[in-house]
Amino acid sequence: MATGLQEGEIRQALQEGGRIRNVLVVTKSIGRAVEHLAYLRASWRRDFLPLRTWNDRGDRTYRDLDRLLTLIRVEFGFAGCVPVYLAGDPELARYKALAQDLAATGPLPLD
Repeated sequence: MATGLQEGEIRQALQEGGRIRNVLVVTKSIGRAVEHLAYLRASWRRDFLPLRTWNDRGDRTYRDLDRLLTLIRVEFGFAGCVPVYLAGDPELARYKALAQDLAATGPLPLD
C-alpha cells in the first residue's frame, strides 16, 4: 500500500468528487537551504499523508514554498488554512497520526 499521496492519485480522486480536508506543511533546513513537505488529509484516505513522488518512491519536497502553495490552492482547490511548522516543533504532536508517522521514520532534521 502507498505510504503517501501522489499528485496523480489526488487529481483523479478530486475529479471523482473527493476533496482535500486539511493540509499542513513541515519545513526542514538542510544547510542554508530549506525544504517544505506537505501533509494532506483527503476525504478518500483516513490520516494525514505526505505528498509523494511518482511511483511512491520518496517524499515530494519543495524548496519554493510559493510553488507548493500554488499546487495546494490552485491545482488541488484547497482554500483552508495551511499551517507551516518547523521540523521538530512540539505543536506537531496535535496531529496524532502525523506524530506517529514522524516517530516511526524519525523527525525531519534541523541543521
